[in-house]
Amino acid sequence: MVDILAVCAHPDDLEVCAAGIFAKAKKEGLKTGLVIFTKGEAGGHAQKCEREAEAVKASEILQLDYFVMLDFPDAGVFFTKETVDALIPHLRKCSPRVVLTLLEKDYHPDHTAVSRITKAACFTAGLKKYADDNSEWHYDALLFFGADNRTNMQRPDIYVDISDVIEIKKRACMAHRSQNVLPCAMDLAREYGRDAKVDYAEGLFLEHSITIDSLSDIMRKPKV
Repeated sequence: MVDILAVCAHPDDLEVCAAGIFAKAKKEGLKTGLVIFTKGEAGGHAQKCEREAEAVKASEILQLDYFVMLDFPDAGVFFTKETVDALIPHLRKCSPRVVLTLLEKDYHPDHTAVSRITKAACFTAGLKKYADDNSEWHYDALLFFGADNRTNMQRPDIYVDISDVIEIKKRACMAHRSQNVLPCAMDLAREYGRDAKVDYAEGLFLEHSITIDSLSDIMRKPKV
């Protein structure tokens, strides 16, 4: 079981958008996981095996407790029953309280598809009658991230200050040597940091309201 599970389309999606969030979660003692739908073989000149090795290295830097790479074709992920059914067993196995995935509004069709797949799988995984063993799973929150400011002009609903873990984010991004994602990731972290009035931040988007126990849940903890 994990506390937070990310569902992404490609190796490096998580590192660019939410590596800091995951690094902070580990510092807080939470368990984290990642499911990637493709091996990213269509990105640049790298072969599938190279991108897979890079993703494994990044997962080790982020100290993920659960890590799975599916093998759907890069630039060929679609919102179908097959892809939804491929994700459901991982949701039930991990039973995360919080699920993070890509924004649906994105220039990359794979990102759009994985967003829709994740939303559908999160719903369907909660249906007893959909499972052979009558198992079910329910999450506390489904949140979204993205790096495409050209298509999505909306500002994040939640900013997470990642200044204290920025070096971990850098190392995780640099693990994807074939893609050179660090400049993009840092530009986004600085931009969101300016919004949040901190050095570096990552942004999350809400689709539905979430429930909290008290206002203390949204109060920033004093720095020590």
